[in-house]
Amino acid sequence: MLKQKRKEQQKDYDKQEKRLKEMKAHGKSSKQAEKKAKEALTRKQEKGQKKGAMEPEDNEPVELLKKPKEYVVKFTFPDPPPLNPPILGLHSSVKFGYPGQPLLFKSVDFGIDLSSRIAIVGPNGVGKTTFLKLLMGEIEPIEGEMRKNHRLRVGMYSQHSADQLDLEESPVEYLQRLFNLNYQDARKTLGRFGLVSYAHTIRIKDLSGGQKSRVAFADLSCREPDVLIMDEPTNNLDIESIDALADAMNAYQGGVIIVSHDARLILETECQLWVVEDQTINEIDGDFDDYKREVLESLGEEVMQGNKP
Repeated sequence: MLKQKRKEQQKDYDKQEKRLKEMKAHGKSSKQAEKKAKEALTRKQEKGQKKGAMEPEDNEPVELLKKPKEYVVKFTFPDPPPLNPPILGLHSSVKFGYPGQPLLFKSVDFGIDLSSRIAIVGPNGVGKTTFLKLLMGEIEPIEGEMRKNHRLRVGMYSQHSADQLDLEESPVEYLQRLFNLNYQDARKTLGRFGLVSYAHTIRIKDLSGGQKSRVAFADLSCREPDVLIMDEPTNNLDIESIDALADAMNAYQGGVIIVSHDARLILETECQLWVVEDQTINEIDGDFDDYKREVLESLGEEVMQGNKP
């Protein structure tokens, strides 16, 4: 719908510019041509008002159409240098459970390299975020071990990443302080991740949730990780940014692990699908649609094919 709307806006603008050019070619001044164009817009607006399609304020001045601005978001993550495997993994039948609670995991063996593209799926509460914490070494298993290459840099993004930012600094000040960037490079990095220019220099605590997320993505990119781990990364992102994130992960030469319920992201990144269930994690055959079908069938739901059950 957004693309269609932009297409229509561009078409209307091109038509207006063509008409202005024609009038000027026939001897009218720029001022006369613009006046005629505004009169045509007024008639169109009044016609729409009669149909109930538009309700402009009384006596609102008519302005010429402005050229639609392209909304361009291009996430990028710098490619890492080669690393010899093993890169990162859980080994020797990892077992884990929180004190006083049933085991969340037992007999887990899992590993990745720089070419891995993995999407971890499973119902809420099954332990996906806990699995990531084990993989990151943030919590210790009861049995088994986490192993990683001593040179490995892991970049972690979660829905709480924005909470780790210094809220009293502006995004530009934050990137300059942490990564020794000059003012223009800091702004260029923030713009690449879709942060509007006026938000570059106001305090992070005054940004919206989506804007803070973009600062956190810029932070992640500047850290130049060898492996990206993304826990629900599409929260607070619009469709263009989700597509930009998928493109960036596809182009990235490091390892990628995603935990997400966002089918769009999973399908666009063509990940191997791993499911957390029955106190372990296993790769599953088939694609995301096959997994959705399997989940629905396990819940006793009818799976729709087209319009037929």
